[in-house]
Amino acid sequence: MIVIHSEVPISDESKPEASKILKDMALKSREEPGVIDYRVTFDIETPVTARIIEQYDDWDAVKSHESSSHLESFQQAIEPHMSAEPTLYQYEVTEKIEAEGP
Repeated sequence: MIVIHSEVPISDESKPEASKILKDMALKSREEPGVIDYRVTFDIETPVTARIIEQYDDWDAVKSHESSSHLESFQQAIEPHMSAEPTLYQYEVTEKIEAEGP
């Protein structure tokens, strides 16, 4: 499994419009083959930082997503609402185990 975690800084005044753009991206992305999950949240400590957590079956699914028309549209739509460049992290996960809580 491939996990991609993005941190997208959003301008405070743009948060309502950016939220709509991010939600639309998540809905479209979850429909793609090979996408296990695609979620967007806002950080409770830094409310203008959107966090995107993407889970894919494999690198082919990631490549397919990266070449999708809705990703290109998203990037153009979200850019005016960002306060800085996003940060992306990629992880290759060999096993997913549900952990017990405290």
